[in-house]
Amino acid sequence: MIKLHGFSASNYYNVPKLAMLEKGIAFEEVLSYTGVGPTYKPEYLDKSPLGKVPALETSDGFISESRAILEYIERAHPEPSLLPASPFAIAKVQELSQFIELYFELVARRLIRNLLAGTQPDPAVLKEVGSSLNKAAAALPRLSSFEQFAYGEQFTLADIAAILNLPIVRNVGKAFLGKDPLSEVPGLDAYCQRMEERPHVRKIRSDAADSRPHFMAHLKALYGI
Repeated sequence: MIKLHGFSASNYYNVPKLAMLEKGIAFEEVLSYTGVGPTYKPEYLDKSPLGKVPALETSDGFISESRAILEYIERAHPEPSLLPASPFAIAKVQELSQFIELYFELVARRLIRNLLAGTQPDPAVLKEVGSSLNKAAAALPRLSSFEQFAYGEQFTLADIAAILNLPIVRNVGKAFLGKDPLSEVPGLDAYCQRMEERPHVRKIRSDAADSRPHFMAHLKALYGI
């Protein structure tokens, strides 16, 4: 059986987890936290070279990085597909997914440590983050109207990217920018409400909430956060 290594409070971990749930793939979850070194699970580096989560354990070996894991899952278990039928539509789904990851999640992540520790970010960093998120939010409607799904008429990898990454942007915005940068994106609020009603999304949220206290205890023990 496939084994997914990581922890449910991580949005990166939840990307392949949600994909496998939606596809109906049987898999086992193996609790593994980030943070490696001579005294903390150095053996995990054999699964993920930089010690990051997630890592997928297959009969052929380990795969790290969410994007590579998604590629494996889609090819190894093609039905039901999380990609559209046409090459152009597949590219558009990947474009939207990458846009969300690069210009929203990675930007907002610069303030995650402040969010977790309850500290104020550096003003210069805060300004850069706010400017970048606002720019991305203004561009997002050019890629999706969020009328039904993130792209097209089926649940795809773009929906997984939106579901698991955009809440981080909203939390960072509310905590440090005085507003939700995504609040004025047409159709997005209603779309998010629909997605939260999906059974597998509800499971992801529930598991994340259950995992969070243990993760915070791990951060405190390892980093003093």
